[in-house]
Amino acid sequence: MTNEQMTQLLREFIPLCNFMEIEITDLHPDQITAAAPLAPNLNMHSSGFAGSLYSLAAATGWALLHNFMAVNDIAGQLVMKQASIHYKRPVLSDISLTCSLAPDKTEEHVQQTLEQGLNVELPLRVSILSDGKKCAHLDADYVIHT
Repeated sequence: MTNEQMTQLLREFIPLCNFMEIEITDLHPDQITAAAPLAPNLNMHSSGFAGSLYSLAAATGWALLHNFMAVNDIAGQLVMKQASIHYKRPVLSDISLTCSLAPDKTEEHVQQTLEQGLNVELPLRVSILSDGKKCAHLDADYVIHT
């Protein structure tokens, strides 16, 4: 899937992503980078709205795993099981989000687990940056189930 195709998928099927103007800027089977302008994601203090930051990070993690599943022909439903966000400093300019899949979460591991009739839990950390500084991160557990 291309960056543009993933951006379109997010914006079409998760309408909030369209409003937040998320854009996938770099997409690989094991890592992703996304971006969003600050303007549609502002709070009353002219900094990034916490709910937007959470939603952008959740969508970025989901997009990474959706692409991983598509590239590796993995069938199943992808959902977020739980997540917590940690804010370190305010977001004062456009937003960048990065995430990588853990090296031990290979296609073989996922396929074998699903073939055993078990759900696959995939923990991710999505970093939220602004002006090159880490402002927050989302720790999320996503699950693939059949």
